[in-house]
Amino acid sequence: MIPEESVSKVLAGTDIVQLIGRYVPLKPAGRYYKALCPFHSEKTPSFTVNPERQIFHCFGCGEGGDAAGFLMRQEHLNFPEAIRALADRAGISLPAHSHAHAGSGTGQNERARLGLLEIHKVAAEFFRHQLHHQTVGATAREYLRSRGIPDAVVEEFGLGYAAASWEELLRHLLRRGFSKKQVEEAGLALPRKDGSGAYDRFRNRLMIPICDSVGQVIAFGGRVLDDSLPKYLNSPETPIYKKGAHLYGLHLAASAIRDRGSALVVEGYFDLIALHAHGVQHTVAVLGTALTAQQIALLRRYTTRALLVFDPDAAGIAAARRCVESLLNSGLDWRVILLPDGEDPDRFLRERGPSAFADALTHSKDLMEFLLDQKVSGFNLTSPEGQAEAVNAVLPLLSTIGNEITRQRYTEKLARRVSLSNDAIIRELNLQVKGRKREAIPPSLQPRGLPSIDWKLVHLALHHPGAAQRMRESVRPEELEDQILRRIFQYAVMGPGGGQGTLSLATVEPEVQRVLTQLLATDLEEYDGEEAIEWALSDYLARITARRERRTGEELRKQMDTAERAGDHATVARLQAQFLALSHNQPPLAPRQYRGA
Repeated sequence: MIPEESVSKVLAGTDIVQLIGRYVPLKPAGRYYKALCPFHSEKTPSFTVNPERQIFHCFGCGEGGDAAGFLMRQEHLNFPEAIRALADRAGISLPAHSHAHAGSGTGQNERARLGLLEIHKVAAEFFRHQLHHQTVGATAREYLRSRGIPDAVVEEFGLGYAAASWEELLRHLLRRGFSKKQVEEAGLALPRKDGSGAYDRFRNRLMIPICDSVGQVIAFGGRVLDDSLPKYLNSPETPIYKKGAHLYGLHLAASAIRDRGSALVVEGYFDLIALHAHGVQHTVAVLGTALTAQQIALLRRYTTRALLVFDPDAAGIAAARRCVESLLNSGLDWRVILLPDGEDPDRFLRERGPSAFADALTHSKDLMEFLLDQKVSGFNLTSPEGQAEAVNAVLPLLSTIGNEITRQRYTEKLARRVSLSNDAIIRELNLQVKGRKREAIPPSLQPRGLPSIDWKLVHLALHHPGAAQRMRESVRPEELEDQILRRIFQYAVMGPGGGQGTLSLATVEPEVQRVLTQLLATDLEEYDGEEAIEWALSDYLARITARRERRTGEELRKQMDTAERAGDHATVARLQAQFLALSHNQPPLAPRQYRGA
């Protein structure tokens, strides 16, 4: 595993404001920065970054953590990967063997993941070498030239070639120290049916590395160089590759997407490569699926506007329809570009050039308007029956729109399109909307759901280490009623130095992390000045003591009842004496009323 001191060094060397600012636009708000949350849709900013504490917290969905936690959430990384990525950005060297502990389940998974990443890296290097081999890669290089792909773009995308040999890659990987089982688990080789060995999955194909958002090779796409079938052969899903969780080319397009304020989404590898070759670099491609919720969430990190460049055939239109609900409620402004004459972007660019493509971009259509046109185009809108059928076909689509204002705007467009009363359509639509189950935003982790005194006690300990030292002498963790608060109290008060614990937020359970960051991100007015802090501390300690004494008194009463029923008068007398002493010794509460209790 990565040593704790290395983790601390990396986190200390990372400016969380700069890190998060690469993904979402942050605006100063007093001592903090605020933004619309990148993890859920919202119209009012509830996402807060605390530069002093180097943490973030969203008061809308409850997500929170430190720089590592943010990167894990944003880039779908595990903790070691996030720390390594932050270390690379900060120019900090990590120990060479900073892997997870051997023998633990987490350690085994981490080693397996690192092994898969390494084997894909070596395979990508092998394919690139094959492409540039004078004789082996000649046909593949000629194919790339015929498609107008410059050498610089070939290098940028790491394109390669898998020779026609049945075992060349497998033998190479075995020589590099990988086992046959590892090669098969990576999807790079297939076992022979007779059990005599294995053979390469990819043969005589142009190889296209698929990278994650930080540029690590996680899979491959292989294209034939002739008319053979299948035209494309892709890696199977593995522990490091889920095709619905990635966008091809995102690691190369991210910066351009932020700069342009929009993203182009295309269907194929070569559509994207061709666009990049012609300078259209804010482009990503789906990986053989309709856009998934995970892919849409990836886009939301970089932009608020996206353009679908799908083929204008039935398959392309069906692809847009399959993901329409996710698109309409994604928080992104979606538009559709349909290229003429059934041409895909690659062919369109080769035959008509970049200026014609730029012109096509200016004629994009609003996604919903496009879908409305598609839905009603097959009905006879001159007859009452056709009008009713068209409305009934569109209403399920309109009911998927979560925003009422947006829904009404498109309802008005539909009414004009079919020449019917808007009011009648709205009444029918409202019936459908009421029947739909809305996705709920996770509840905010506000203090109201936690024991008030306990929450404020822990909050005070986190924000004022001097108070934490006093608590250490007066309060036991088990006296706190809430289990999560008890964990945080143990860290903040009972840890080394009281309030100075070194626990990384990213290493604790999500439930603990959310409450902890909420505590760290919340300011309370009653702590305005040393006198106020002293009063609050005395008040909280007095109330914790009173609660302790009350519980002890209740337990003594139960024991007295039991002893009395048993006729044990000596025990009754002893317990009564303890009870009276307890009552006399209870400290008085602070004179002011506790706020929130």
